[in-house]
Amino acid sequence: MGKAETASRDKTFLALRIAVNREMEELGQFLSRVPATMNPGGRCVILTYHSREDRIVKEAFREAARQGTLQILTKHVVRPSEQEERRNPRSRSAKLRCAERV
Repeated sequence: MGKAETASRDKTFLALRIAVNREMEELGQFLSRVPATMNPGGRCVILTYHSREDRIVKEAFREAARQGTLQILTKHVVRPSEQEERRNPRSRSAKLRCAERV
């Protein structure tokens, strides 16, 4: 089995897992509750591993910032350094976002 076949199989498994576990819906519900459960000054740090997750977190943080409940602390998404990616190839897709309760 070649790299292309393995990547295709992995993406298919990922899509099935996300659908079966309702991961995007669960993430959205979690993020909608975050500001209400945090103390003022508390910080929420989220690591995402693919673009759909990251988009949901980014939009939730922006909406909470518009409502005045969160302040976004990461102006730009934080990515692993080249050195980290060499040491840990699985980190290459990780993105970190952080927000603070106002």
